[in-house]
Amino acid sequence: MIAGLAACSGPTLSSQSYPGRTNVEVMSADGVTLRSYACQSTSNAAAAHRYVDGAILEAQNRFARESGGGFAAGLGVRAEVNAEIARISRNVEAEYGCALLGSRDSRQINPFG
Repeated sequence: MIAGLAACSGPTLSSQSYPGRTNVEVMSADGVTLRSYACQSTSNAAAAHRYVDGAILEAQNRFARESGGGFAAGLGVRAEVNAEIARISRNVEAEYGCALLGSRDSRQINPFG
């Protein structure tokens, strides 16, 4: 469950959903996760990433501390993770004009290109 938060493995948006924006991909503070954004201004990208990355890593740590109750608790955590990612996404769009497109593990290589 926690890995899902770190990787933002939920649905991602296509860059075509944001015409006129610049796609930016930035490495997370964890040194593994690459986060993708569509920003109105690339000058906002670094600030947007600092906010998103900090919020997700903080939430990941909080959920790790609070979720030790087995399968049922894990289902509750998944719902909380989805709500947290949605909140972070809304905030970064409103504050910085950047849409969080998704995240991926930089260690995984796509064999199809």
